[in-house]
Amino acid sequence: MDQKSPQKQQSPIKYSTNNLDKLTHQIKDSWKNQQEEYQKLFDQFLQYCKPQYPVFNIKFTCSISGECLEQPVSFMQCIVDKKHLNDCFDLKQILKYLIQNDSNFMQDGYIQCPLCRSKSHFKKDIPLIPNLFFLQLRQQLNDKSKPITYYLSSQTLIPLYPGILGKEQFQFNNQIQQIFGQQFDTQQNFSIIRKQTKGNDSFKYSHLCLLGNMRIQIPVRGKQCRHLECYDFLYLNWYMQQRDQKQFKCLFLGCQEIINLNELQLDQELYEIGLKSFNFSSDFIFDQQSSTLLDTYAITNYDPHIATYKKLVPTTTETINYIKQIYDLTDRIYSSTKNQELTDKFYEHPLNGDFNISKDQRTNCKVEIPCRCIRCDKVNVCDLRFMSCIINQVQHPENRNGVKNYQVSCPLCHNPFSPKKRHRDQSVHEQVYVDTKMLNFIITIKNFNLLNKEKYQLFLQKKLYPSLKFEELESPIQELDQFNLKLRCLITNQKLRNPIRGIYCQHPEAFDENSITDLQASGQLDLNLAQCPQCQSSINKLTHDNILKELISQMEGDFDEVQVFPKKKSIKQLK
Repeated sequence: MDQKSPQKQQSPIKYSTNNLDKLTHQIKDSWKNQQEEYQKLFDQFLQYCKPQYPVFNIKFTCSISGECLEQPVSFMQCIVDKKHLNDCFDLKQILKYLIQNDSNFMQDGYIQCPLCRSKSHFKKDIPLIPNLFFLQLRQQLNDKSKPITYYLSSQTLIPLYPGILGKEQFQFNNQIQQIFGQQFDTQQNFSIIRKQTKGNDSFKYSHLCLLGNMRIQIPVRGKQCRHLECYDFLYLNWYMQQRDQKQFKCLFLGCQEIINLNELQLDQELYEIGLKSFNFSSDFIFDQQSSTLLDTYAITNYDPHIATYKKLVPTTTETINYIKQIYDLTDRIYSSTKNQELTDKFYEHPLNGDFNISKDQRTNCKVEIPCRCIRCDKVNVCDLRFMSCIINQVQHPENRNGVKNYQVSCPLCHNPFSPKKRHRDQSVHEQVYVDTKMLNFIITIKNFNLLNKEKYQLFLQKKLYPSLKFEELESPIQELDQFNLKLRCLITNQKLRNPIRGIYCQHPEAFDENSITDLQASGQLDLNLAQCPQCQSSINKLTHDNILKELISQMEGDFDEVQVFPKKKSIKQLK
């Protein structure tokens, strides 16, 4: 008899997408006795990355599909080669991708990373290992998947700020590291102040910045402040920088403390509680029995916005899991960095349609987090939690059980949502956005009876930053040999940082662009009517003085008056 030839072992890449669960189980089973080896590998990786990547952003999404990470994994060869510190794959998503792209990413006995094309050899299993770095970070966030900024050297993580502050966040990295590097004052922690002001009574605590009416990410108080209410550290620094100030009087009623940016105290306790709560939630409850501060949404098992969409049985495991799933999706959309961009794009046009947010027509509840789909052209909105129920069940048909009126389209404009079927398709959650300007309006105007279209239009006129009209002309100072200049805006007397002037102004003195923008946005200055206080020329059109700006940028220190030599391109302090 002829000897039977050995049966060729089937590569796991040949599985179909229908067998993903089986393949996933096989891979997880191969990890069981290798945790110490993986931990050592990631420790070496992070040690190498400390000087290379001191601070970076992390989104807990699959780098190939954009979907949430259920099981974070990386290619072993990439970790060995020290690549992709803030990139990660979801196990099922990357397997699905590799199977669908067999011809592109498979060669004999090897598999390639879709990001860097590093080759990894395999015998029985695809060489994917659990990404312990992402897993450990998510544990600190109480298994939430909100985007964060991570400081590798100090192992500090803070939620990534949404909107404008998210764009400005990296400019304040030094200040953030300083506040976390200081010695914490335990007398400034929530529990100590609570005992002094509230005793052991149960009460509701609003985690909003006293200055900016925004959800606090880094809670700080003045050195002598003795109230629970806080400021957000990043917003406070950004606000003071815009106005060239170092201190101001605390806004809390009855507090006489002078807030100094160099003497702020971090509330470590509130910071850690905020990490483990939803970004979209700013309401907390102090529970007397457990003596802990709890996120209102984290402890609820009933939500009217969600109950309107789906029949819920309170306290059942199925209901609690469903609500958590909706909250996770809501938080992901709320924390998106695209919200600000899409909101700005929407308000490039006049307001169109009815405006009624005191009562959502579909849920009969007040709108707390206003959102609309990317195709909506009318100003009306619905609450994000209700919208999350719809888009969740567009992508996951198994969650349609118990739905009262299932729909696959936007409840506002009735345009259909597109479920994600391929990795390159747009995710369902990216097809809606939070209206950041309306959200600010709702937070500012506490009484919902006062919310109407006229008041909102007035709010937009005051809060929207109108674009200044510029013509790029030559600077009038370029022909001067020398002159003395006070580094103050001619109109606001604020620090001169970004010098601009009217196109008819021929004098060295200038205005500060940020200060002028603030005045115009608040309605205190109408450039169509205003005149330069130095030469009385109209300033309805402006020009940047790039020569003066370049000279000012050479200065090291904070000076009020300088001597400028334009032809020599030099500047010095006046004694």
